[in-house]
Amino acid sequence: MQKIGMVTIGQSPRNDILSVMSRYLPKDVQVLQAGALDGLDEATIKGMAPNPGEPTLVTAMRDGSEATVTHSKVTPLMEKGIETLYRQGAKLVVLLCAGGFEELKRDDLIIIDPGSLLQGVIKSLVNGSKLGLVLPSADQVSTGPGTSDYWGNTDVAEFWGAYDVAMTHASPYNSSGIKVADSERAAREMRNEEVDYIFLNCMGMDEEMKTVFQRVTQKPVVLASAVVARIVDELIN
Repeated sequence: MQKIGMVTIGQSPRNDILSVMSRYLPKDVQVLQAGALDGLDEATIKGMAPNPGEPTLVTAMRDGSEATVTHSKVTPLMEKGIETLYRQGAKLVVLLCAGGFEELKRDDLIIIDPGSLLQGVIKSLVNGSKLGLVLPSADQVSTGPGTSDYWGNTDVAEFWGAYDVAMTHASPYNSSGIKVADSERAAREMRNEEVDYIFLNCMGMDEEMKTVFQRVTQKPVVLASAVVARIVDELIN
């Protein structure tokens, strides 16, 4: 049986993400999981949070609660998680964050960085149209992947291959009813912005959220975890 690994910037397991991805993966694959925040005490985890103005990444804890971390603080812990999964026999590791971790590379292991992968997919798809970018928190719109600074001072619209980008937020880490209501509010904003495509730019966002955005906007919606799963299937099947 083939083994693949999944590393989250929060705590493992992330069965919420796996429930989406497993629909596209071969049945004979064993998925191993690790988390950057696994085994850390509450004080240490709070110390991973961004200072005012620092780029924000949003993730989930084992109990389902939401946590915020910074790219610089979480990267070394992601490296440890990758090494753990490699020692357990994984030949391919998926990073369960769309925030971009291009520096996490190894010659002895296939590492899928959704941030890099999805940027190429969206840029080719949008091709000068107007993109609706949905992030998991309001902070990310102003201090995270919604800003040009986060992507190396590249203009956000240019980065995604769009003539314009409308941004909003909807958290996947709420109860179903709150999540749906939040998604409906964000979807109405995208409809009012008259976007051509919508990208749910968080690996934690799910098909329930995608369905809401499709229903409200009547526009094509790209779900990050589903795209990544299809690429994994192509590589291992």
